[in-house]
Amino acid sequence: MHSFDEIVVSKPEEIEKRLRLLHKIVSQKSHNLDDHLFRALKMTTQLLGMEVGILSSISGDTYTVINHYSKNSGLENGQTFNLGETYCSITIEKNKVVAINEMQLSEHRKHPCYEVFKLESYIGIPIYIDDQLYGTINFSSPDPKKPGFLEADKTLVKLLAEWTASVIRRKSIEESYKESEKLYKLISTNSADLICLHDPDGKFRFVSPSSEYLLGYKPAELLGKNPYEFHHPEDIERVKEQSHNQALENNLITSIQYRFKKKNGEYIWLDTATQPIKNDKGEVINLQTTSRDITARKKLEILFSEAQQMANVGGWEFDIKSGKLTWTDEVYRIHEKPVGEKVFVEEGLSYYPSDARTKIEEAIEYTMETGKKYDVALPFVTAKGNHKWVRAIGQALFLEKKPYKLRGTFQDITKYKEYEQKIKDQNTRLKEVTETRDKLYSIIGHDLKNTFFGLFGLISMMKENTETNEQSFDELIEHFDLLQTSTKQAYQLLENLLEWIKMQQHNVSFIPREANIAELIQESIDVQVVVAQNKNISIETSLSECPPVSCDPEMIKTCMRNLISNAVKFSPFNSSIQVSAFPTESNITVSVKDSGIGMPEKVRQSLFDPANRPKRQGTDSERGTGLGLLLCKEFVDLHGGTIEVNSTEGKGSEFVFTIPFQNKL
Repeated sequence: MHSFDEIVVSKPEEIEKRLRLLHKIVSQKSHNLDDHLFRALKMTTQLLGMEVGILSSISGDTYTVINHYSKNSGLENGQTFNLGETYCSITIEKNKVVAINEMQLSEHRKHPCYEVFKLESYIGIPIYIDDQLYGTINFSSPDPKKPGFLEADKTLVKLLAEWTASVIRRKSIEESYKESEKLYKLISTNSADLICLHDPDGKFRFVSPSSEYLLGYKPAELLGKNPYEFHHPEDIERVKEQSHNQALENNLITSIQYRFKKKNGEYIWLDTATQPIKNDKGEVINLQTTSRDITARKKLEILFSEAQQMANVGGWEFDIKSGKLTWTDEVYRIHEKPVGEKVFVEEGLSYYPSDARTKIEEAIEYTMETGKKYDVALPFVTAKGNHKWVRAIGQALFLEKKPYKLRGTFQDITKYKEYEQKIKDQNTRLKEVTETRDKLYSIIGHDLKNTFFGLFGLISMMKENTETNEQSFDELIEHFDLLQTSTKQAYQLLENLLEWIKMQQHNVSFIPREANIAELIQESIDVQVVVAQNKNISIETSLSECPPVSCDPEMIKTCMRNLISNAVKFSPFNSSIQVSAFPTESNITVSVKDSGIGMPEKVRQSLFDPANRPKRQGTDSERGTGLGLLLCKEFVDLHGGTIEVNSTEGKGSEFVFTIPFQNKL
């Protein structure tokens, strides 16, 4: 005797019988998916010895019969019940396969369904589609199940539920496609076709007025031009071979589909028929084409095709004792192998590269030890050498506590991975753009704006003093000198800002060439001499005999300009700055040293931090932005060099950077 819910261990022949049934179900050839579901219910109901098989949907507390097979139940598709009055309420609550051999002996003997319908045996499972509860698939009978449901029955119902979910998903996609197809036909029927006459080489001789509606071009804008100027580059050769050349050989072309660029730059899909026009000698003298916009339909076809591929899942099974590996057709297609070709486990594992193979082997070992399902996404290389991503799901079947078969599904998820990577890349780019924008707004809103406010204030003061005659000629000259210095500082800030923006957008061209570093340094010093003289600061040089170096001269001069400008800014009046350059074994080292105000350790550590640029005033109240040092760091990095600063507060600073002798020319 077996208890009301005891599961009987399956004999091999019983397992084989259910596998044959499952294969028969998934191999149905009919295009009517409702017929597929009905036959699946019928065959499973009969094999289980039940009276009723039902596919239901559940919405709230409403249980609806979607499809069913029964002998004498009086059920109808579309009939609804209160969920709580069906055994499926038990299934939904437990969220797994529920099998009850004899209801009157079970804990559910007082269930409303038993009291009304007196159904003694029941087996059912929830169906989920895209992680959302859809309904259940269940089988019941007024008679007890003797000797009881088998373990193989539960497995059969689980696999049947997964197959049913994929059929329902596919049915939904097809219905959506058919509805869109109807809409497309309505639109295309009421749209004017594009009718054209061409010379044998393809040039337009006549274009119907509908060109403006379809393509955005007036007929006169197309006359004399070759259509290939507007074709998508990937379609040109195909159109020539399959349509144009064939028509020139006096063949009627009923359909060729290709992309055509509209006046606004957008590509649309056209379906074109071509009719050759002959003279009395039978020579083709013109080509007449009739074209229709099929963009909407083409997009739907592509979408439907991709949706089908995403929904198709292949199945596999491995008999541990015999070593036989079985694949469904879809698994062969994913592997890019001829359908039906004999395969072996070792070959199947060989398609996983290195680490991926280790992971799939560990997953298989895990399910054989525990009986728990594995579900992994791994890189994969097909028989033709194409790289993909696949989702592999598998589980071991046990007999007398020993695994005797492995069974699972196999799915190509390459597109999912591509979409996932695109989203990650887009988020990264968006983050970079946002950070660059915020930095730019900060610099423009603070540094550049304050610089121009200072200029405006100085000009206003000079204007007022001039109008009231409150300043002498010497004072006026002094103010002009100050205005000139402030203007140079504003220009240098703007120049640095533009260079920095180009760096952030990766638009800076690094063009190294052989140059004399001493000459570049001297040119940079010459530009800064006037500014240094205003504070009576001398710039002393020690430029050793340096061999030519491969560098971008403009970048090096920008670095030197900023370092010397900073040294002048933070040096006291009547002091000196030392600029030196000398070669080492692998690079040239450049130093700019001053005896100015120096800097505390906290400031030194944040000099090259874009988010925390120190902004300090010079010894003559010159403003600093820290932007120039960021440029120096990035330009030196592009050369493969290094930049460091040594400084003690009150005792000056020394900036040292290196440039390797060799950079790619």
